[in-house]
Amino acid sequence: MEYTGSGPGPSGRDSLDLEAIDMEQLMTYFTQPGAPSGVFGESGALQAQGGPYRGMGGDSGTFMGLPLPSAANLFSSAGAELRSPAPRGAGSGEGADTGYASDDSKLLDDSRGKRTAEQKAHAIQEKNRRAQKRFRERQKARMKDMTEQLDDMGGELGKLRMENNSLKNRNSILEKVLALRDEHIRVLQDEQQVFDLGSHAFEEGDSAAGQASLSGSTQPSPLLLGGAGSWQASRSSPGEAQPSSGNSLVPGSGHAAPGSAAAVAAEIRAVKQMPSEMVVARWKETVRELGNILVQIEGCPDESDPRHGEGLDALCRVLDAAGQLCMHTAVLHPTNMQKLIAQALDDGRSGVSSEDRARWAGVASSLQLSEEQKSQIISLRRIFLRRMARVVEDRRGILAKLQAVHVPDRMLALQSVISETLKVNECTVELKANLQEEHLAGMEFIGTVFKTIFNKLQKARAIVQSYPFYPDVYQISTLLALEREGTAALEA
Repeated sequence: MEYTGSGPGPSGRDSLDLEAIDMEQLMTYFTQPGAPSGVFGESGALQAQGGPYRGMGGDSGTFMGLPLPSAANLFSSAGAELRSPAPRGAGSGEGADTGYASDDSKLLDDSRGKRTAEQKAHAIQEKNRRAQKRFRERQKARMKDMTEQLDDMGGELGKLRMENNSLKNRNSILEKVLALRDEHIRVLQDEQQVFDLGSHAFEEGDSAAGQASLSGSTQPSPLLLGGAGSWQASRSSPGEAQPSSGNSLVPGSGHAAPGSAAAVAAEIRAVKQMPSEMVVARWKETVRELGNILVQIEGCPDESDPRHGEGLDALCRVLDAAGQLCMHTAVLHPTNMQKLIAQALDDGRSGVSSEDRARWAGVASSLQLSEEQKSQIISLRRIFLRRMARVVEDRRGILAKLQAVHVPDRMLALQSVISETLKVNECTVELKANLQEEHLAGMEFIGTVFKTIFNKLQKARAIVQSYPFYPDVYQISTLLALEREGTAALEA
């Protein structure tokens, strides 16, 4: 039996945990020896305690004539303390108290050990948390430093790329200039016939100028003075007027000086009689001069430098002369212009290989076109393709008519032969008109891109970087369309 009371104990504490009390020993404690058994039947135990008992009549220390122990012995702290006997089976005396004390100490030690372990675990968690926080802060600082370093390196890399592209363009231009210089030396040594033909053209121009001398027209045409090379002569004679555009000498344009009709007529005859070799030679001279000027401009990128301005002025003069050469040749002698475009200028081969087509990607990259320029070129490409589609469709019909013409094996009647000849003539006229339409479509496409979209430097770079070919604007526009529209551009 276990009692946990909340009343005052023998030692005066508010609460006391009493050990289990053996009922038999308790009854023995309150019973006298020889008395009948009952509630207090065994009174010998009471006498054995040896204490006074207060009887019914108020006598202290007796009950029904029997002496009783003092109440203080039972409940008062002044008397002997009531000790519960040891449990059954346990040792007597101090051994039992020591066992209970050891159990309490073990429980206390276990409780303290548990609290100590929890405190240690909590301390370790706090330490780990602080270490993780410091680690994250270090990582953030490190990432911030790395981000700043990457930004700086990215800016430096962009600058290096721009410088690298500029150096590549300049190196390519220098290579073209050297190749053209060697070609020019070879031309000067081996093509004396070209200069003889030029002298013949001068003689015709002089005779025409002599006939028109009364009207005051004595200035020869810049085209007859060497085409693109005329800018050098103009630099030595600053007082002479220079043409402002490629249309200044077009017949009927209204830009020619009064009384120069004879000179214009002589120029037209010279262009019509000019062989294709002379056109190619003058174009090579144009490329060489543009290459030298580009090297000068690239070497002086500062616009405030006087050499930069002089280079731009020379560039404009050479481009104007080149525009006149191409325009006059395309209008007055289309076959020569077609040969200039179709043939390679270094060895005269016709047709383009896959390696030659691969070079146009580098040409397009060197132009450094803006997004607006790319969009305009792609739009012009669509217009050109629609126009060429109509030309090709008409040509198929014309060729079908030619194939349908009957060619007799022997002449049976003159009337039938002439009727078939008329069919051939009609088809020939239609075919010539169709070829002229194709030529005009191509020239308008090239001229619009060069005149309205490219700036001065882009024109010069396109001419120099395209050597030994004439600038293929369609190839450049196709690459731009593939870059923006993918393979759908080829299907169009």
